[in-house]
Amino acid sequence: MSSQKRPLVNKKPYKLRTDIEKARASALASLCMREHSVKEITDKLTRKEYQQDSIEVVIKECLKDNYLNDERFAEIFWRSRAKKGFGPNKIAMELKQKGISSRLIQKSSCQEELDFDEVVKAIYFKKFKGMKINDFKEKAKRQNYLYQRGFPVELIKTVIKD
Repeated sequence: MSSQKRPLVNKKPYKLRTDIEKARASALASLCMREHSVKEITDKLTRKEYQQDSIEVVIKECLKDNYLNDERFAEIFWRSRAKKGFGPNKIAMELKQKGISSRLIQKSSCQEELDFDEVVKAIYFKKFKGMKINDFKEKAKRQNYLYQRGFPVELIKTVIKD
């Protein structure tokens, strides 16, 4: 046996990653889990204290490569929130908070598979299971429940008749 050390095989020296590389890795990790809006990714990277110019570069790259797309995010968000029993007012407000423009909110709300008449009926009958409304207080309670879930008054009136 020789007293010489054998060279390390496939061992690369540790290399410090740049701020842009770290920001890119963080953004892509988030985007692998679910769709995000540009504002959400920007906020996440800002909270992690990456440099502003690194954040801008990463956002531009993600937009160019179509990893980040506000229109696609808005469409998916509308469907997922409607499926969970939320109304158009609440979904639109949440999208606004996530940095989606009013134009995109309006455009993405016009999807064929979004039928809020059916959503409001399903959520109402799931919650109240055909129980009769005994008094005005009970009716107001049910209306408030649907209103807080984001349904407009017109849709609520179709389910809760006088």
